[in-house]
Amino acid sequence: MNRRNLMSRIVAAGLGLTFAVSAPLALAEKYDGLTVTFDKPIEEVQKAAVDALTVVGVTLSKQEPNLVEGKRKNKVGFMVGSGGEVLSVALTSLEAGKTQAKIRTTKTFVGRAGQKVWDQPILEEMSKVLGVSVPSAPTAAAAQ
Repeated sequence: MNRRNLMSRIVAAGLGLTFAVSAPLALAEKYDGLTVTFDKPIEEVQKAAVDALTVVGVTLSKQEPNLVEGKRKNKVGFMVGSGGEVLSVALTSLEAGKTQAKIRTTKTFVGRAGQKVWDQPILEEMSKVLGVSVPSAPTAAAAQ
């Protein structure tokens, strides 16, 4: 193999690797989570969000009336780490005792390959705590 051919292959591999690493990051920035409306007052939905995040293993860092946020503990697996996702539930009070909840998982750089989107499990747990059926999420985006 001549030197020019080898350099071409190295450059092509470098470009491919750059694209492979940056594409998931670009997709992650476009993901905007789930937005649903509950027929419950904001206080009840906030308590349900705290319970749901705790159930999926989140250590809470913010617990405000309109925002609950925390991070899952990092774990080390066989090939790649998992955990470390930042999960948040942003709440907006609507008319007539309704509350809009925006549930979002943000993957961190370290362990990204082993992390998952927790939005649906959080929505299901919140619905269970509130005693309602899981509302449809019309603004759900593709998770990955």
